[in-house]
Amino acid sequence: MDFSARSAAINKLVDFDSGRQAKIIFTDPDIYQLELERIYGRCWLFLAHESQLPEAGDFMRTFMGEDEVLVVRQQDGSVKAFLNFCPHRGNRVCKADWGNQRQFNCAYHGWSFSTDGSLTGVPLEEVAYYNEIDKSKFGLIEVDQVASYKGLIFGCFDPNAPSLSDYLGDMKWWIDIWLDAMPGGSELMGNAQKVVIDANWKLPIENVAGDGYHLGWAHAGAMSVSTSLGLSGLSVGNTDVDIQGGLSVAGLNGHSVLASLDGDTGSGYGFYPDPQPALDYLNANRSVAVERLGELRGNKLWGAQINFTIYPNLQFLPGLNWFRVYHPKGPGRYEQWTWAMAEKDMPQVLKDQILDNQIRTFGPAGLFDNDDGDNLEAITELGRGWRTRQADVYANMAIGRHFVRHDMPGIIAEGLVCEHNQRWMYRRWQDLMIAEEWQQVPDYRDEAQRIAAQQNRGVA
Repeated sequence: MDFSARSAAINKLVDFDSGRQAKIIFTDPDIYQLELERIYGRCWLFLAHESQLPEAGDFMRTFMGEDEVLVVRQQDGSVKAFLNFCPHRGNRVCKADWGNQRQFNCAYHGWSFSTDGSLTGVPLEEVAYYNEIDKSKFGLIEVDQVASYKGLIFGCFDPNAPSLSDYLGDMKWWIDIWLDAMPGGSELMGNAQKVVIDANWKLPIENVAGDGYHLGWAHAGAMSVSTSLGLSGLSVGNTDVDIQGGLSVAGLNGHSVLASLDGDTGSGYGFYPDPQPALDYLNANRSVAVERLGELRGNKLWGAQINFTIYPNLQFLPGLNWFRVYHPKGPGRYEQWTWAMAEKDMPQVLKDQILDNQIRTFGPAGLFDNDDGDNLEAITELGRGWRTRQADVYANMAIGRHFVRHDMPGIIAEGLVCEHNQRWMYRRWQDLMIAEEWQQVPDYRDEAQRIAAQQNRGVA
């Protein structure tokens, strides 16, 4: 299929104005393969946190799409990433999930590689290769771009992609609420908690990015037994909504924010059996956060429940304090990796409570994750039906009810119960799937400026 025909076909799959998505985008194997190329093959993807690689030779094994990669701290302190792929016959060079190595050895034929990716050892080099192999040509394949932002290390396969700073764009203003509120920054705690879900990878992203609608219904049982402080903008049973209780923020070039605005009460820790250690920490450090972030972020957002989504597959939630990446494993399966996250300056007693609560609520056997897994697997399974997969689904809540604010970036809709973020997420999916190169991908900061101009003129 040529480019124009493929673009026309993809254009029919998503309609931003009506909030429609064709159900086939969650099941079709050809669409999935194009996602690996157009989205995972050229977006910036989370690799590791700086706190996980403190020493030279420290490494982690992870994924970029379905490509397995090694992330390695170099002798000079920099970080490189390589395909976990021996260029001889294509076997893994490392089976461990993490550790510290002086070199990596392929278990098949014994080729060895330095932590900088160079080929250093070839068994039988003299008698089998007659000393004629040019080892400089057979090093590990390096990920094209690796960069970090305030502790988060990302990689990108596309050498023509924008820099990580440009890719994050205005989202940096938001994620600094967690990454930069305290001088010590952030850290991940413990090993990744891994679970495989038989659902399409886009579904958990949209679920956390903007779906406050399901919380009072799908999680009614869990919320009724686990919420101590309450959470502005939510209710059990979908019987009442405080539309002023939060914001849905999109138009951030694929990234999004779902935020309550009650950080001054510490309600982000409302799911903790005993929120007092967190409240004490917030009260003791509020002035520091305000000094570093300003009044709005330091008072109203630091300490609130916030859902951050960095497109395509990274989400982290201050308040609930979990950090998660979703690795696609086919159109109907993904692997979910979760860590507990903390600010380094937090006292150890609070860090221990955070880890315990994260496992209790959003761990592999957590109160909330089980609810979500059941629903997302059902949505995917139903797409196997011949007639069902011809149907459409809709995220059409509060269409057209968006605005911008002068004091925060993004295009905003009121409330946590809103499908604003989902529509923008699928719009970005469509943009990337159609574009042949990065220069063709829209920048929605222009859209925000247009909306601001309309508001200033009093245009609806």
